[in-house]
Amino acid sequence: MKPSSAFLICLAAAQFLAGCKSSPVEPSPTKTDLLTGTVWQLQKALALGPAAGQTTDITSQFPYLSMSFTKDGRYLTAIHNGTWQFIESETSILIDKDSVSQLTAKIVELSATSFHFTIPTATVIVSMPLDVSFVAQPAGATSPETNFETLWKEFDTRYSFFEIKRINWDSLHTVYRAQVTSTTTDAQLFQIMSSMLSNLKDGHVSLTTSVGTYTYTGWYSQYPTNFLGTATVARYFSTDYGTTAGGYLRYAKIADSIGYLYIGPNLNGDQTLWSQAIDVIINTLKNCKGIIVDIRSNGGGSDAFGNIVAGRFADQLRVYSFIRWRSGPSHSDFTDYQAATIEPQGPRQFTKPVALLTNRRCFSSAEGTILMMKALPNVTLIGDTTGGGSANPITLTLPNGWSYRVSRWIQYTAQKTIFEGIGLSPNIPLWISPADSAAGHDAILERAIQFLR
Repeated sequence: MKPSSAFLICLAAAQFLAGCKSSPVEPSPTKTDLLTGTVWQLQKALALGPAAGQTTDITSQFPYLSMSFTKDGRYLTAIHNGTWQFIESETSILIDKDSVSQLTAKIVELSATSFHFTIPTATVIVSMPLDVSFVAQPAGATSPETNFETLWKEFDTRYSFFEIKRINWDSLHTVYRAQVTSTTTDAQLFQIMSSMLSNLKDGHVSLTTSVGTYTYTGWYSQYPTNFLGTATVARYFSTDYGTTAGGYLRYAKIADSIGYLYIGPNLNGDQTLWSQAIDVIINTLKNCKGIIVDIRSNGGGSDAFGNIVAGRFADQLRVYSFIRWRSGPSHSDFTDYQAATIEPQGPRQFTKPVALLTNRRCFSSAEGTILMMKALPNVTLIGDTTGGGSANPITLTLPNGWSYRVSRWIQYTAQKTIFEGIGLSPNIPLWISPADSAAGHDAILERAIQFLR
């Protein structure tokens, strides 16, 4: 009996398929591959609420924001850095900001080109619920050459101190651009960029990357501290009222006739708490013959906090500083001088003698605060010259997700003199000798006590 035609066709097909090798199937990328495979550029940020269904577009508040993730569990943005991990069966990401605070991002979409998530609850990191969308950087946008050129160009058009510091930025481009190629590794690119930025000798300039962080510390590291710490200072107190304003202000009396106020370690926190605290301090110390205001080793923060304190010592409206912003493509393009003023604040002002203690580690907004106090006729500066940093920097992001800070203005004293890289000089210059330091004697504080007595 002859086999049917249908049987022969099936047999032939089976023999053909048996002789063919199956084509390999490329495995689908994991969520980790998708998340870490690109640098994510912010597309839209929406604040959620307060009413149900209400949203507010806040994308413009985060210019140039990008975000990158590494497979070893680190993330990097221009705002903050930390660690990440998938949770809830990879439907959410737990963000841990430097082991200080956490938030949960619930994934709406994660693909090779789109990363969309919501943050349903306000946290220390974000002050409101958010709906955030990122898109993948275009192919080639993260090349070493592109990132180097972006960094150089942004400084070229924004940085404020080229002429003051006599920096030939074009020449530095020639030197360092030649070291960058398409095969330059991240570690090599970081070293090249850091070396270029180090020529600026600017404490406000920084570069934060997945392989390291660059900051310039020469403004203070080459000098004595001239501050033995608050524990040593406390030995001089006759009455210690402790700390207030969230820990940023400490006040006391010395021999019942001299008040003491320490401001530090920086100028941050809650402005309402600061205002309430300084009014209590001024009222408590109002009968003292003088007050020592100690701002040594204050690294800066926001001028607003310095204004809160200085306003309680002001007698009238006074100009304490001038500002000029970088305003164009030329290194000499700046706005006109803009005056900054200080005036009396609060229910009571202390206008009797004040000794303001300074050292080399006073920097940035701490120096702005010193300028405010320096403009007042009842204030005398005692101690060491300050660090000399006045930049008001902005934080930006490179195409590869690295963040950097660039200085944007020039600040002047009330006499329109420049103190960037120079510092503010005290009226009574004084250092703490090694012998005094070893003995626990704060010579600068003791000089202030003598001065007020």
